[in-house]
Amino acid sequence: MWNKKVRGQRRKLKALLKAIEHPTAPFEREGQCIELSVPSTPWIEMPKTYGKVKTEFCRKWIEETAILADSIPEDAGFCKVVGSIVYPQLWNSTILIFRDEEYYNSFWKRDDAYQIWTPIEGKSFIRERNIKTDLNEFGFDEVLKDEDFEFHCRIWFYTKDDLPLN
Repeated sequence: MWNKKVRGQRRKLKALLKAIEHPTAPFEREGQCIELSVPSTPWIEMPKTYGKVKTEFCRKWIEETAILADSIPEDAGFCKVVGSIVYPQLWNSTILIFRDEEYYNSFWKRDDAYQIWTPIEGKSFIRERNIKTDLNEFGFDEVLKDEDFEFHCRIWFYTKDDLPLN
């Protein structure tokens, strides 16, 4: 399946970008963390999908994160907007809206036997893709381990604030 030609990439990208724009009332939802996922099938991460299509998706995803971060209601109390791009599994990218400060601070502690996040120093996903943004960028190499399974990826986070990585 992954070797099939991906047809209609521009059409699919146009539909994806339209679906990403302005999610409906994300700040009115309840919960300590609201997760907005990529509204698409995983065609975006197929090897035959053009690099320019992937870059355009990433640019729009980061742009939408910035728009949401700027539109936090003043009466929202604690509220942080963090966008993530998972590479090369772009379909797993999310925009997280944290409503609970304790959960926000504990979210970044990912160093146990099953999941390890190692900070990436000296590299920038947006610089490699020539994407412009005012958001801060933080990258991690993620390793998920199980008895017979090991998964590696890079997660890039974008937010207006610094992350509580202590």
